[in-house]
Amino acid sequence: MLARCAALALAAAPLACSHAPERAPAAELRFSDFYVLPIGRMGQQPTETLLGLDGKRVAIRGYMVAEEEPFPGLFILAPLPVRLAERADGPADYLPPATVFVHLPASHRDELVRHLGSPLEVTGTLELGPREEQGDRVSYVRLQLADLESVQTIGRSN
Repeated sequence: MLARCAALALAAAPLACSHAPERAPAAELRFSDFYVLPIGRMGQQPTETLLGLDGKRVAIRGYMVAEEEPFPGLFILAPLPVRLAERADGPADYLPPATVFVHLPASHRDELVRHLGSPLEVTGTLELGPREEQGDRVSYVRLQLADLESVQTIGRSN
């Protein structure tokens, strides 16, 4: 299916296939909806908006994080373009606090995702709570994709 859709391989082309299934609209989630501001003595606290969307279908816009050493079946979405230098920086990287770990559908979990420089809109099921990811990162916010059509470019490639 990945080849048929040209999904996640062609940065300049939309990622949707013409046979995408009809679904109910997803709730819009913004990175600014993640944590209460200002940050208090307890550290980052999730907003009621974020907590209320746990387990629901959401759409969020952001940028795929450029990783030196990406892991199969996964990419990270951030509110701004970010490039990680895992070899040089190790765990001392520059990921913003509000990031989403996007998990590909089970049928594509062994595939590496080529970096796309264009802004993306990603739609999937929101999952909250601490979880150790590949590469020993811990995610708090995840998006589980039902299919590859859930990723759309919304601009031109950089």
